[in-house]
Amino acid sequence: MRQFCKILILLLSLFFLNSNFLYCKSNSQTPTITVESTAFSKIIIRIPDFKGDLLLSSKLTPLLRKLLNYHLIVLALKNPPLPGFKTKEFYLKGTVTQYKKSIYLKAELWDILKNQQIKPFNFFGDYKHPEAPVYLLCNRIIKEISGYQGIATTKIAFVKRSMNGDTLYVMDFSKLHLKKIKTADLILFPKFSPSGRKIAYIIYKNGKYILEITDLYIGHIQKFFINGLSSSPIWYPDEKALILTLSEGKNVNIYKFDLLTHNLYPLIQGKGICQAGSISPDGRYLAFVYDKGLGPQIYLMNLETKKIFRVSFEGKYNTSPRFSPKGDYLLYLSQSSGTRLILYNIKHNKAKILDLPLSLEDPVFSYTGDYILARGKGKEGTGIYIIHLDSQLYYLYLPGKNFLFPDWSKLW
Repeated sequence: MRQFCKILILLLSLFFLNSNFLYCKSNSQTPTITVESTAFSKIIIRIPDFKGDLLLSSKLTPLLRKLLNYHLIVLALKNPPLPGFKTKEFYLKGTVTQYKKSIYLKAELWDILKNQQIKPFNFFGDYKHPEAPVYLLCNRIIKEISGYQGIATTKIAFVKRSMNGDTLYVMDFSKLHLKKIKTADLILFPKFSPSGRKIAYIIYKNGKYILEITDLYIGHIQKFFINGLSSSPIWYPDEKALILTLSEGKNVNIYKFDLLTHNLYPLIQGKGICQAGSISPDGRYLAFVYDKGLGPQIYLMNLETKKIFRVSFEGKYNTSPRFSPKGDYLLYLSQSSGTRLILYNIKHNKAKILDLPLSLEDPVFSYTGDYILARGKGKEGTGIYIIHLDSQLYYLYLPGKNFLFPDWSKLW
Protein backbone atom coordinates (compact mmCIF):
# COMPACT_ATOMS: atom_id res chain seq x y z
CA MET A 1 0.00 0.00 0.00
CA ARG A 2 2.82 2.42 0.89
CA GLN A 3 4.54 1.67 -2.39
CA PHE A 4 1.29 2.35 -4.28
CA CYS A 5 0.85 5.71 -2.49
CA LYS A 6 4.39 6.76 -3.38
CA ILE A 7 3.83 5.86 -7.03
CA LEU A 8 0.53 7.76 -7.16
CA ILE A 9 2.00 10.92 -5.61
CA LEU A 10 4.99 10.71 -7.96
CA LEU A 11 2.68 10.42 -10.96
CA LEU A 12 0.69 13.44 -9.79
CA SER A 13 3.83 15.52 -9.25
CA LEU A 14 5.14 14.64 -12.71
CA PHE A 15 1.65 15.07 -14.09
CA PHE A 16 2.42 17.64 -16.74
CA LEU A 17 5.74 16.58 -18.24
CA ASN A 18 6.17 15.08 -21.73
CA SER A 19 2.54 15.71 -22.77
CA ASN A 20 0.97 17.10 -25.96
CA PHE A 21 -1.61 19.67 -24.96
CA LEU A 22 -4.83 21.02 -26.41
CA TYR A 23 -4.46 24.24 -28.32
CA CYS A 24 -5.47 27.48 -26.56
CA LYS A 25 -5.18 31.05 -27.70
CA SER A 26 -3.11 33.02 -25.23
CA ASN A 27 -2.31 36.62 -24.42
CA SER A 28 1.26 37.26 -25.56
CA GLN A 29 1.76 40.26 -23.28
CA THR A 30 4.45 39.37 -20.75
CA PRO A 31 3.83 40.68 -17.22
CA THR A 32 6.27 42.94 -15.39
CA ILE A 33 8.27 40.79 -12.97
CA THR A 34 9.92 42.10 -9.81
CA VAL A 35 11.92 40.36 -7.08
CA GLU A 36 11.21 41.80 -3.64
CA SER A 37 13.36 41.45 -0.54
CA THR A 38 11.89 42.49 2.79
CA ALA A 39 13.30 43.62 6.14
CA PHE A 40 10.78 43.28 8.95
CA SER A 41 10.94 43.89 12.68
CA LYS A 42 8.48 41.99 14.84
CA ILE A 43 6.06 43.95 17.01
CA ILE A 44 6.64 43.22 20.69
CA ILE A 45 3.71 42.87 23.07
CA ARG A 46 4.05 41.92 26.73
CA ILE A 47 1.26 39.83 28.26
CA PRO A 48 1.63 38.73 31.88
CA ASP A 49 -0.79 36.07 33.12
CA PHE A 50 -4.36 37.32 33.47
CA LYS A 51 -5.67 38.07 36.92
CA GLY A 52 -8.90 36.65 38.32
CA ASP A 53 -9.53 32.91 37.97
CA LEU A 54 -6.01 31.46 38.22
CA LEU A 55 -6.94 28.11 36.68
CA LEU A 56 -8.48 29.78 33.63
CA SER A 57 -5.60 32.23 33.44
CA SER A 58 -3.04 29.40 33.37
CA LYS A 59 -4.77 28.00 30.26
CA LEU A 60 -5.92 31.11 28.40
CA THR A 61 -2.96 33.48 28.74
CA PRO A 62 -0.41 31.05 27.22
CA LEU A 63 -2.96 30.29 24.48
CA LEU A 64 -3.19 33.99 23.64
CA ARG A 65 0.58 34.39 23.50
CA LYS A 66 0.89 31.29 21.31
CA LEU A 67 -1.78 32.52 18.88
CA LEU A 68 -0.19 35.94 18.59
CA ASN A 69 3.19 34.36 17.85
CA TYR A 70 1.61 32.17 15.16
CA HIS A 71 0.90 35.42 13.30
CA LEU A 72 4.70 35.71 12.83
CA ILE A 73 4.75 39.52 12.76
CA VAL A 74 4.28 39.67 16.56
CA LEU A 75 6.49 38.56 19.43
CA ALA A 76 4.36 37.98 22.54
CA LEU A 77 6.32 37.85 25.80
CA LYS A 78 5.25 36.84 29.28
CA ASN A 79 7.21 39.42 31.27
CA PRO A 80 5.62 42.80 32.03
CA PRO A 81 7.36 46.00 30.88
CA LEU A 82 10.12 47.41 33.06
CA PRO A 83 8.93 50.37 35.16
CA GLY A 84 10.07 53.75 33.86
CA PHE A 85 11.38 52.49 30.50
CA LYS A 86 9.65 53.86 27.40
CA THR A 87 10.14 51.47 24.50
CA LYS A 88 8.33 50.88 21.24
CA GLU A 89 6.29 48.00 22.61
CA PHE A 90 2.77 47.15 23.69
CA TYR A 91 1.38 45.85 26.97
CA LEU A 92 -1.80 43.88 27.61
CA LYS A 93 -3.18 43.40 31.09
CA GLY A 94 -6.33 41.41 31.60
CA THR A 95 -8.70 39.65 33.94
CA VAL A 96 -10.61 36.42 33.32
CA THR A 97 -13.48 35.20 35.47
CA GLN A 98 -16.18 32.55 35.32
CA TYR A 99 -19.75 33.05 36.48
CA LYS A 100 -22.10 30.09 36.23
CA LYS A 101 -21.72 28.92 32.60
CA SER A 102 -20.10 32.04 31.16
CA ILE A 103 -16.50 33.17 30.80
CA TYR A 104 -15.73 36.90 31.05
CA LEU A 105 -12.51 38.32 29.66
CA LYS A 106 -11.55 41.96 30.16
CA ALA A 107 -8.31 43.45 28.89
CA GLU A 108 -6.57 46.77 28.33
CA LEU A 109 -4.09 47.37 25.52
CA TRP A 110 -1.41 49.97 26.24
CA ASP A 111 1.21 51.74 24.11
CA ILE A 112 4.35 51.68 26.30
CA LEU A 113 6.19 54.36 24.34
CA LYS A 114 3.31 56.84 24.63
CA ASN A 115 2.28 55.56 28.06
CA GLN A 116 -1.38 55.58 27.09
CA GLN A 117 -4.20 53.11 26.77
CA ILE A 118 -5.17 52.26 23.19
CA LYS A 119 -8.40 50.39 23.75
CA PRO A 120 -10.26 48.31 26.35
CA PHE A 121 -11.68 44.91 25.36
CA ASN A 122 -14.58 42.94 26.78
CA PHE A 123 -15.45 39.43 25.59
CA PHE A 124 -17.52 36.62 27.00
CA GLY A 125 -18.14 33.02 26.00
CA ASP A 126 -19.47 29.61 26.98
CA TYR A 127 -17.53 27.76 29.69
CA LYS A 128 -17.45 24.70 27.39
CA HIS A 129 -15.37 26.72 24.90
CA PRO A 130 -13.35 29.17 27.00
CA GLU A 131 -10.84 29.65 24.18
CA ALA A 132 -13.38 31.47 21.96
CA PRO A 133 -12.98 34.87 23.71
CA VAL A 134 -9.19 34.46 23.38
CA TYR A 135 -9.52 33.91 19.62
CA LEU A 136 -11.56 37.11 19.29
CA LEU A 137 -9.19 39.07 21.52
CA CYS A 138 -6.20 37.86 19.51
CA ASN A 139 -7.72 39.11 16.26
CA ARG A 140 -8.50 42.51 17.79
CA ILE A 141 -4.96 42.88 19.13
CA ILE A 142 -3.44 42.01 15.75
CA LYS A 143 -5.63 44.61 14.06
CA GLU A 144 -4.79 47.32 16.59
CA ILE A 145 -1.01 46.91 16.69
CA SER A 146 -0.25 45.84 13.12
CA GLY A 147 -3.13 46.83 10.84
CA TYR A 148 -3.43 43.25 9.56
CA GLN A 149 -6.48 41.07 10.13
CA GLY A 150 -6.11 38.27 12.65
CA ILE A 151 -6.39 34.61 11.70
CA ALA A 152 -7.13 33.13 15.14
CA THR A 153 -10.76 32.38 14.22
CA THR A 154 -9.86 29.87 11.52
CA LYS A 155 -9.64 26.10 11.11
CA ILE A 156 -7.23 23.81 9.30
CA ALA A 157 -7.77 20.55 7.39
CA PHE A 158 -4.99 18.10 6.60
CA VAL A 159 -4.33 14.43 5.88
CA LYS A 160 -2.06 12.38 8.12
CA ARG A 161 -0.50 9.39 6.39
CA SER A 162 0.62 6.25 8.24
CA MET A 163 1.43 2.59 7.65
CA ASN A 164 -2.26 1.80 8.23
CA GLY A 165 -3.61 4.36 5.75
CA ASP A 166 -4.76 7.98 5.72
CA THR A 167 -6.77 10.04 8.20
CA LEU A 168 -8.42 13.37 7.42
CA TYR A 169 -8.46 15.83 10.33
CA VAL A 170 -9.92 19.26 11.01
CA MET A 171 -8.76 21.42 13.93
CA ASP A 172 -8.78 25.00 15.15
CA PHE A 173 -5.85 27.18 14.07
CA SER A 174 -4.82 27.10 17.76
CA LYS A 175 -4.38 23.30 17.32
CA LEU A 176 -7.26 22.70 19.72
CA HIS A 177 -10.35 20.57 18.99
CA LEU A 178 -8.69 18.06 16.69
CA LYS A 179 -11.49 16.15 14.96
CA LYS A 180 -11.20 12.99 12.88
CA ILE A 181 -13.32 13.29 9.73
CA LYS A 182 -12.43 10.21 7.68
CA THR A 183 -10.08 7.23 7.61
CA ALA A 184 -9.30 5.29 4.42
CA ASP A 185 -6.45 3.58 2.62
CA LEU A 186 -5.82 6.75 0.61
CA ILE A 187 -7.33 10.25 1.00
CA LEU A 188 -6.46 13.03 -1.43
CA PHE A 189 -6.98 16.80 -1.81
CA PRO A 190 -9.44 17.90 0.93
CA LYS A 191 -11.06 21.29 0.21
CA PHE A 192 -13.35 23.35 2.44
CA SER A 193 -16.43 24.86 0.83
CA PRO A 194 -16.40 28.70 0.77
CA SER A 195 -18.64 28.84 3.86
CA GLY A 196 -16.46 26.32 5.71
CA ARG A 197 -19.50 24.16 6.42
CA LYS A 198 -18.54 21.30 4.10
CA ILE A 199 -15.36 19.59 2.99
CA ALA A 200 -14.82 17.68 -0.26
CA TYR A 201 -12.09 15.09 -0.71
CA ILE A 202 -11.18 12.09 -2.85
CA ILE A 203 -10.76 8.49 -1.77
CA TYR A 204 -8.93 5.97 -3.91
CA LYS A 205 -10.18 2.44 -3.33
CA ASN A 206 -10.00 -0.77 -5.35
CA GLY A 207 -8.63 1.06 -8.38
CA LYS A 208 -11.44 3.64 -8.39
CA TYR A 209 -11.85 7.23 -7.24
CA ILE A 210 -14.71 8.23 -4.92
CA LEU A 211 -15.61 11.86 -4.36
CA GLU A 212 -16.99 12.44 -0.86
CA ILE A 213 -18.51 15.59 0.63
CA THR A 214 -18.93 15.77 4.40
CA ASP A 215 -21.13 18.31 6.15
CA LEU A 216 -19.01 19.26 9.16
CA TYR A 217 -22.01 20.53 11.14
CA ILE A 218 -24.27 17.48 10.95
CA GLY A 219 -21.88 14.77 9.73
CA HIS A 220 -23.88 13.91 6.59
CA ILE A 221 -21.74 12.36 3.81
CA GLN A 222 -22.44 12.36 0.06
CA LYS A 223 -20.60 9.88 -2.16
CA PHE A 224 -20.08 10.14 -5.92
CA PHE A 225 -18.45 7.41 -7.98
CA ILE A 226 -16.79 9.28 -10.84
CA ASN A 227 -14.31 7.58 -13.13
CA GLY A 228 -10.85 9.06 -13.45
CA LEU A 229 -10.75 11.72 -10.74
CA SER A 230 -7.16 12.91 -10.69
CA SER A 231 -6.95 16.24 -8.88
CA SER A 232 -8.41 18.44 -6.16
CA PRO A 233 -12.15 19.22 -6.27
CA ILE A 234 -12.69 23.00 -6.52
CA TRP A 235 -15.82 24.64 -5.12
CA TYR A 236 -17.90 27.20 -6.96
CA PRO A 237 -18.60 30.24 -4.72
CA ASP A 238 -22.31 29.30 -4.40
CA GLU A 239 -21.37 25.73 -3.34
CA LYS A 240 -23.80 24.28 -5.91
CA ALA A 241 -21.08 22.84 -8.13
CA LEU A 242 -17.49 21.65 -8.21
CA ILE A 243 -14.81 21.83 -10.86
CA LEU A 244 -13.21 18.43 -11.36
CA THR A 245 -10.15 17.29 -13.27
CA LEU A 246 -10.89 13.92 -14.89
CA SER A 247 -8.63 11.52 -16.76
CA GLU A 248 -9.98 9.89 -19.90
CA GLY A 249 -7.50 7.50 -21.44
CA LYS A 250 -4.34 9.47 -22.17
CA ASN A 251 -6.11 12.81 -21.79
CA VAL A 252 -6.96 14.75 -18.64
CA ASN A 253 -9.72 17.36 -18.97
CA ILE A 254 -11.66 19.80 -16.79
CA TYR A 255 -15.40 19.60 -16.05
CA LYS A 256 -18.08 21.34 -14.03
CA PHE A 257 -19.95 18.93 -11.76
CA ASP A 258 -23.46 20.05 -10.75
CA LEU A 259 -24.16 18.87 -7.20
CA LEU A 260 -27.93 19.08 -7.68
CA THR A 261 -28.33 17.25 -11.01
CA HIS A 262 -25.07 15.22 -10.74
CA ASN A 263 -24.33 16.10 -14.36
CA LEU A 264 -20.87 16.78 -15.79
CA TYR A 265 -20.31 19.71 -18.17
CA PRO A 266 -17.02 19.99 -20.11
CA LEU A 267 -15.00 23.18 -19.67
CA ILE A 268 -11.69 22.25 -21.30
CA GLN A 269 -11.32 19.17 -23.49
CA GLY A 270 -8.76 17.96 -25.97
CA LYS A 271 -5.61 15.94 -26.33
CA GLY A 272 -3.15 16.09 -23.48
CA ILE A 273 -3.33 16.89 -19.79
CA CYS A 274 -4.62 19.94 -17.93
CA GLN A 275 -5.35 20.50 -14.26
CA ALA A 276 -7.77 22.88 -12.53
CA GLY A 277 -6.24 24.94 -9.74
CA SER A 278 -8.62 27.60 -8.41
CA ILE A 279 -11.77 29.55 -9.19
CA SER A 280 -12.07 33.29 -8.55
CA PRO A 281 -14.27 34.45 -5.64
CA ASP A 282 -16.81 35.94 -8.06
CA GLY A 283 -16.97 32.69 -10.05
CA ARG A 284 -15.88 34.35 -13.31
CA TYR A 285 -12.41 32.89 -13.83
CA LEU A 286 -10.79 29.49 -13.62
CA ALA A 287 -7.04 29.24 -13.05
CA PHE A 288 -5.51 26.07 -14.42
CA VAL A 289 -2.22 24.53 -15.55
CA TYR A 290 -1.32 23.12 -18.92
CA ASP A 291 1.70 22.49 -21.12
CA LYS A 292 2.53 23.32 -24.73
CA GLY A 293 5.51 21.00 -24.72
CA LEU A 294 7.97 23.24 -22.86
CA GLY A 295 6.70 22.66 -19.32
CA PRO A 296 3.51 23.45 -17.40
CA GLN A 297 2.34 27.07 -17.29
CA ILE A 298 -0.49 28.97 -15.62
CA TYR A 299 -3.56 30.11 -17.59
CA LEU A 300 -6.86 31.79 -16.83
CA MET A 301 -10.18 30.97 -18.47
CA ASN A 302 -13.12 33.38 -18.48
CA LEU A 303 -15.94 30.98 -17.60
CA GLU A 304 -18.50 33.23 -19.34
CA THR A 305 -16.72 33.81 -22.66
CA LYS A 306 -14.44 30.71 -22.53
CA LYS A 307 -11.51 32.91 -23.57
CA ILE A 308 -8.11 31.80 -22.27
CA PHE A 309 -4.94 33.77 -21.63
CA ARG A 310 -1.56 32.94 -20.23
CA VAL A 311 -0.35 34.25 -16.87
CA SER A 312 3.09 32.73 -16.17
CA PHE A 313 6.11 33.47 -18.35
CA GLU A 314 9.02 32.98 -15.94
CA GLY A 315 10.40 29.47 -15.41
CA LYS A 316 9.60 26.24 -17.19
CA TYR A 317 7.57 24.54 -14.44
CA ASN A 318 4.72 26.50 -12.88
CA THR A 319 1.93 24.89 -10.87
CA SER A 320 -0.69 25.27 -8.11
CA PRO A 321 -2.49 28.52 -9.04
CA ARG A 322 -4.61 29.96 -6.20
CA PHE A 323 -6.82 33.06 -6.26
CA SER A 324 -6.55 35.42 -3.29
CA PRO A 325 -9.78 35.87 -1.27
CA LYS A 326 -10.47 39.23 -2.96
CA GLY A 327 -9.60 37.87 -6.41
CA ASP A 328 -7.03 40.59 -7.09
CA TYR A 329 -4.00 38.29 -6.94
CA LEU A 330 -3.13 34.86 -8.24
CA LEU A 331 -0.50 32.94 -6.34
CA TYR A 332 1.38 30.04 -7.91
CA LEU A 333 4.59 28.04 -7.53
CA SER A 334 7.49 28.32 -9.95
CA GLN A 335 10.23 25.73 -9.88
CA SER A 336 13.72 26.25 -11.28
CA SER A 337 16.72 25.89 -8.94
CA GLY A 338 14.19 25.89 -6.06
CA THR A 339 10.56 26.74 -5.43
CA ARG A 340 9.51 30.36 -5.68
CA LEU A 341 6.19 31.89 -4.70
CA ILE A 342 4.79 34.15 -7.40
CA LEU A 343 2.13 36.76 -6.66
CA TYR A 344 0.54 37.90 -9.91
CA ASN A 345 -1.48 41.14 -9.82
CA ILE A 346 -4.31 40.41 -12.23
CA LYS A 347 -5.41 44.02 -12.75
CA HIS A 348 -1.95 45.50 -13.33
CA ASN A 349 -0.36 42.47 -15.03
CA LYS A 350 2.58 42.41 -12.63
CA ALA A 351 4.26 39.41 -11.03
CA LYS A 352 6.18 39.64 -7.75
CA ILE A 353 8.64 36.86 -6.92
CA LEU A 354 9.04 35.83 -3.27
CA ASP A 355 12.25 33.85 -2.83
CA LEU A 356 12.04 31.68 0.28
CA PRO A 357 14.47 28.95 1.40
CA LEU A 358 11.65 26.41 1.23
CA SER A 359 10.51 23.76 -1.20
CA LEU A 360 6.71 24.13 -1.28
CA GLU A 361 3.60 22.44 -2.59
CA ASP A 362 -0.19 22.69 -2.10
CA PRO A 363 -0.38 26.38 -1.05
CA VAL A 364 -3.64 27.80 0.31
CA PHE A 365 -4.58 31.36 1.31
CA SER A 366 -5.93 32.47 4.67
CA TYR A 367 -9.34 34.14 4.39
CA THR A 368 -7.56 37.46 5.03
CA GLY A 369 -5.23 37.01 2.06
CA ASP A 370 -2.13 37.91 4.13
CA TYR A 371 -0.96 34.37 4.91
CA ILE A 372 -0.63 31.03 3.21
CA LEU A 373 -0.26 27.47 4.43
CA ALA A 374 1.76 25.05 2.34
CA ARG A 375 3.42 21.71 2.70
CA GLY A 376 7.12 22.36 2.59
CA LYS A 377 10.67 21.39 3.35
CA GLY A 378 13.35 23.66 4.78
CA LYS A 379 16.05 23.91 7.42
CA GLU A 380 13.39 23.63 10.13
CA GLY A 381 12.24 20.30 8.69
CA THR A 382 9.36 18.94 6.62
CA GLY A 383 5.69 19.59 7.31
CA ILE A 384 3.08 22.29 6.93
CA TYR A 385 4.44 25.84 7.00
CA ILE A 386 2.65 29.12 7.61
CA ILE A 387 4.00 32.09 5.65
CA HIS A 388 3.23 35.79 6.04
CA LEU A 389 3.40 37.16 2.51
CA ASP A 390 4.31 40.80 3.18
CA SER A 391 7.12 40.14 5.66
CA GLN A 392 8.08 36.76 4.12
CA LEU A 393 8.40 35.37 7.65
CA TYR A 394 7.56 31.69 8.00
CA TYR A 395 7.18 29.00 10.64
CA LEU A 396 6.94 25.19 10.65
CA TYR A 397 3.38 25.12 11.96
CA LEU A 398 2.82 21.35 11.80
CA PRO A 399 6.09 19.37 11.64
CA GLY A 400 6.07 15.89 10.12
CA LYS A 401 6.72 14.28 6.75
CA ASN A 402 3.37 12.50 6.90
CA PHE A 403 1.20 15.67 6.93
CA LEU A 404 -0.29 16.37 3.50
CA PHE A 405 -2.81 18.52 1.59
CA PRO A 406 -3.46 21.44 3.97
CA ASP A 407 -6.57 23.59 3.56
CA TRP A 408 -7.81 26.63 5.49
CA SER A 409 -11.19 28.20 6.30
CA LYS A 410 -13.01 30.46 8.74
CA LEU A 411 -13.94 28.80 12.02
CA TRP A 412 -17.34 30.46 12.35
